[in-house]
This record gives sequence, C-alpha cells and structure tokens, in this order.
Amino acid sequence: MNKKLTALNYLWLAFFPVVISTALAIVPNQFDNFEDGTTQGWGSGGPNPNVPTNIATGGPAGTDDNYLRVTSNGGSGAGSKLVVMNSTQWTGDYLAAGVTSVSMHVRNFGSTTLSMRIALQGPGGDFWSVNPVVVAASSDWQPISFSVQAANLTGGANVNSTLNGVSEVRILHSVAGGFKGDVVVSQIGIDNISAAAQPVPVELNSFSASILGTTVKLDWSTATETNNLRFDVQRKYDAIEWKTVGRVNGNGTTTRTQNYSFSDDVSNYASSKIYYRLKQIDLDGSFSYSYEISVDNNLVSSFELEQNYPNPFNPSTKIRFNIPMIEKVKIEVFNAVGNKAVTLLNELKEAGSHEIQLKAENWASGVYYYKISAGSFIQTKKMLLIR
Repeated sequence: MNKKLTALNYLWLAFFPVVISTALAIVPNQFDNFEDGTTQGWGSGGPNPNVPTNIATGGPAGTDDNYLRVTSNGGSGAGSKLVVMNSTQWTGDYLAAGVTSVSMHVRNFGSTTLSMRIALQGPGGDFWSVNPVVVAASSDWQPISFSVQAANLTGGANVNSTLNGVSEVRILHSVAGGFKGDVVVSQIGIDNISAAAQPVPVELNSFSASILGTTVKLDWSTATETNNLRFDVQRKYDAIEWKTVGRVNGNGTTTRTQNYSFSDDVSNYASSKIYYRLKQIDLDGSFSYSYEISVDNNLVSSFELEQNYPNPFNPSTKIRFNIPMIEKVKIEVFNAVGNKAVTLLNELKEAGSHEIQLKAENWASGVYYYKISAGSFIQTKKMLLIR
C-alpha cells in the first residue's frame, strides 16, 4: 500500500520531499516506513531471541500498513531489554546534514509504561535523550519526536564529535537514561521513522474520539507549537469526501502542553463508522494533516419497536426498541381487555438500541400488548404468554 504521511509531527513534509531510506548515511527527511516487508536495517545487534520483526498489517494507517515490532522478555541476558538499533542509513554526520530531530509513530502493546529515548554512538562517546518520551501502557499508535540537538543529549565526553560521526542509533526504553536500556517485559510497534531538518510546527501528543448519544467528542493535546493559527476539524463517513465541521484556535508559539476539544453532532448520520482528522494551519497559511481516527456509530436512523423474543414466552421475554435521538421513553404492557398490567420503563434514554426484560411469573396465560411512547412516536405490538 502507499502509506499516508499524516501525523501532525510530520508537518514539515509539506515543505520538504520525502526520502525513503536507501543511502548509508543520514540525510534530511529520510523515512523508514517498512512497506518493503523488511526491517530496513533495524536490528538487535547480536544473538537475540527477540529479533525485530516486520508486521504486515495494523500500523498507524490500519489494515495493510506495515510496521516494526520490537519485543523484550525481561529477566537477564539477550532479549531482556527493549532496544532496537541501526548502523546503516541512520549513521553519519547529523550536524552537516542539518538533522535536528527524529520522529516516529509508536504503539505500546505491553502492560508497562515505557520511557522511550533515542541514543547515539560516535567518536565523542555514547549519548542519549536528556528527557524520555513517556508512552503509556497498552496505548494506541501515537506520534513522538526526539531532539538530536546537543542541548537535549547527555552522556559521553563530546556531543558534537558524536553528532559529526554517528556510528549507531538506538531507540530504547530507559527510565533513568543510558545507552543500553532497561530490563522490561514489553512489546512496542514502531513506524514512520523520519529525520527532520527543522523543528516541527506542532508536536501532537494525543488525538482521540468518544461518542455519547448523538455527540462525538474529540480531544487532542500538543507538546509544542510554532506559529500555530488553528485546527480545522474534518469528518468523513462511508465514501464521502472530507468535510470541515469546525475550527479551534491554536496557541501560536508555545512549549507548554495545550489541550483541545471539539464536539460534533452526528444525529443525522447513520453510517456505522465515522472518521476524523485535524488540519493544522500555520500563521503563513501552510498546513498539513494529522493521522486519522474513527468512532463506531451505533446510532439508529428511525424509531422502531421490535417484536419481543421469545414469543410465545414463559415466564419472561425481552423487548427491544430503537430511538434515533435522546428521548423520554415509556413502555407499558396491557392485558387482552385493555387493563394496564405494568409500566416497564418511563425515563430518558440515549439514542441507540435498547432492550428491556418483562418477567411474568405470576401472570395468567393469554394475549398481552406492549406499547412504546417516545415523543410523537407510539407503537403497539402483541405477544403471547403460554403456561
């Protein structure tokens, strides 16, 4: 497949060409997306029972999106630490190339929160990130970025000497920092590893969606922003093209975490799945898109009272009904001569499909009628109790 480059922390791709990694030294904008079915030079660096593996589907873009899976089994010896390394296309002179950050998508499949860092080896010694990027346990795909500028690296004797001649790059889990990583039982997915020659306009921490009734709530946060004018919230469903459904102002330039939210009314949409993305727009009018997220839309398009099941029944049965919007719902049961036997339900219900149980242990055999009243919608159906 042709992988989409959509994470907000790859916004610089709108202005610079993508270079798929084929060279044996670092170049700006090079990109490892693992779509060739290989590990693209990333490995474990020796005997290891947990060799990094190319997985053919399930990456950030979903089905048929390849990614690199890295596993550690804890304990001691080979395979105990979560480390993956490259000594080919990610080596070379980072200062001459102008590369200032390395970005990627990651997904934590394990039950332990990870402290991810980048580490570089070279003539000046081993260096690693001053501050880790924390990736929550069992979290979904998310974009992260590591600075490879001297001020954000620590460790060896001469950081500029190492940046002038990097011989190995590592991506690893290390709480306190270090070149070798920490022992941990974990598994992580890595994809879309890219080299940036300038700071990214917006570094996206998270982007998620939840649905309640007829409203989808979108939440996202940024770690840093540079000249960020606004976000356009875009929606798509079925085969329909992307449509801007709202705008949220950005915070210009900031290095503090910023939290955003947007609520979208989907009461008129019967599609089973709805997709969202963010269009981030800079002060100069340049823009790029986030990765896509989706929500399952279990709403129904019309009022309906379904036939009870089982029918005939003894002594209990279930009554199912559908409402396309939030509404006060009353369900009553009457005997054959029209006398009310019971009120099963009389309360406000969210849009969707609902089910309620009727228990008739002490009722006489015969025909009964159940009636729903929801706003202007009224419907009655017949059921049969047989002892």
